[in-house]
Amino acid sequence: MKVASGSEGAGATRKRGLRALPGKIRRAPQFLLKLLHMARFSAQAWKHSRKTPLFQIFDAADCAGELAPAGLPWETAAAQLAAAGTDTEKLLLWVIRLLQERADLRERFPQSVRGGPDGEFGKWLLESGESPLSPEQRVTLREAWAMRPSLGARRLWQHLDHLRTLLPKGILPPWRRSLTRWMVRTARPAHGTSLSSILWFLAELEEDPACGTDELWLDSPALQARFPKAQGDPLDRARYWKQVSGYPRMATAVERARQEAPRGFVLAEPDPQGVNLYGHFCYPSGLGEAAWQIRRGLEAAGVPVAARDMPAAIQHDIHDRDGMRGPETHPVSLHILPPEHQFHEIFARSMSHPRRDARRAAVWYWELEKTPALWAQRARRYDEIWAPTRFIRDSFAEVMPVPVRAVAPGVSLGPVANRDRDWFGLPTDAFIVLFAFDMCSVMERKNPLGLIRAFRRAFKPTDDALLVIKVTRGSFDPDGMALLQAEEAKGQVRIIDRVMSRADAMALINCCDTYASLHRSEGFGLTLGEAMLLGKPAVGTNYSGNLDFMTPEVSRLVEFRKVTIATDLPQYPKGVVWAEPDEDHAGLILREIYDRPVKARDMAVRGQEHARRVLAPGMAAERVRKALENLRT
Repeated sequence: MKVASGSEGAGATRKRGLRALPGKIRRAPQFLLKLLHMARFSAQAWKHSRKTPLFQIFDAADCAGELAPAGLPWETAAAQLAAAGTDTEKLLLWVIRLLQERADLRERFPQSVRGGPDGEFGKWLLESGESPLSPEQRVTLREAWAMRPSLGARRLWQHLDHLRTLLPKGILPPWRRSLTRWMVRTARPAHGTSLSSILWFLAELEEDPACGTDELWLDSPALQARFPKAQGDPLDRARYWKQVSGYPRMATAVERARQEAPRGFVLAEPDPQGVNLYGHFCYPSGLGEAAWQIRRGLEAAGVPVAARDMPAAIQHDIHDRDGMRGPETHPVSLHILPPEHQFHEIFARSMSHPRRDARRAAVWYWELEKTPALWAQRARRYDEIWAPTRFIRDSFAEVMPVPVRAVAPGVSLGPVANRDRDWFGLPTDAFIVLFAFDMCSVMERKNPLGLIRAFRRAFKPTDDALLVIKVTRGSFDPDGMALLQAEEAKGQVRIIDRVMSRADAMALINCCDTYASLHRSEGFGLTLGEAMLLGKPAVGTNYSGNLDFMTPEVSRLVEFRKVTIATDLPQYPKGVVWAEPDEDHAGLILREIYDRPVKARDMAVRGQEHARRVLAPGMAAERVRKALENLRT
């Protein structure tokens, strides 16, 4: 398995200790060169913050001057609009250029960009007769604006530790010119960040009544520790502003913040019954959804929740982190994160200052019968480890130095998009078997090739049957993706490789005739549960975490034999046991579902009723609430 460089997602495991030494030695010259560039950039940033005029995003000449060295033209608003058509990027750039040329609009709508499409400026631009936009352009711009165009650039600031090391105050006015140059000249080509996202991010900072000071506090655990009540408490806020006003050329900005943002962000007050949730809330994955399921369940039960997002990777996170940053507010915390992350890393990357007196539990998912020894060491930082399934509990129980508690999760489908097969490019009259997996979860464990072989045992090329394999982040494992594409070329298989919203992913499951997983091991098996909740016949290996909600009466379970892993894989070492599903048996099951649709539908109805009971979010929230009560004592 060849893994793409720099594509680590949630749960990826890196070599550590002496095993990592040869690679570090090879990279030493490159590292030293990078260090030299960083030192030079820091020196230039120091100079700009003290001597260079402050960058003005709404000054057309200043903006054009920063774009020119990157070979980016900056035409007039009229020229940009004439060439825009319904191109999203061009329309977003035109909005910035329009505001640069129209000081009257900026005065009339001081929160023009930050107000969103439903703000006063948004309504003027998208609904009024004064707007120069065509109806088609208005629709395109509204859709793009609703997705917050600044997110791509904002993620750079929030995800890249080395950027915040180079420019720790980069979002404050004196440092924005250096931040602009780095984003335009380095980040745009290196990370594929769009120019519109960069300019919208800078425009949002310019319109911020607090001049970036509150954003800086949210992004800095050190400032949260030093000024814990800077958001809301007048005395602590005054102390914080005194600190910030001591930065070069910040006195004017602080005075504006005093006038326009006297209280700051509204953060939750510490609550004895509250809980902090740390998870990959912005990362569309099974683990990210597990964090959301716990959050939604607790909020529905009336438990005060402070969600804290830990970024996974720039190219993977798709949601907005607003409202999911800040210190460890409540006295109890749950970490719904991979065990690979070190304790201090969780708080640093979540930009969250930890409480000294908090009690914490880790909700860990795992897919093998044997638990890595490293995790037992990591577990010492927690008061409890929560196991989502009996399979995980049994794996943890023998090695963990702290109590292991079985806390079964719930599953709620959420909105299901109104999509038909045509929308996904699938045949309307074929019998479709679906399997979905994330390439970051290790293809060998998910075993799509085994499912392909079983499918071809069940169906001839002349049968009206199609196997659809939905892949997320296929670029993570180029070799694995090439194998899947080779199978697709042989026929009977369709590969869909893209990140979907949860609503679209549920719609895709809803379009299939049956859902099948020939996994070699699963910690939980989320997509199988989702398929059952959607009333689809579910086929899965008779092994591991999915057995907590799959039984022979409500699903079809594939026979297997236990085998040892033959070669070291990411996260999964050689010699550990997992399952080898019986592909002949799986083929027979798929054929029977195809040949006996009435029987299959009856089983699916029973499966749906069973899943609604076993995976009920309300019951899961009650289990979590009781476990939290025990954790507090």
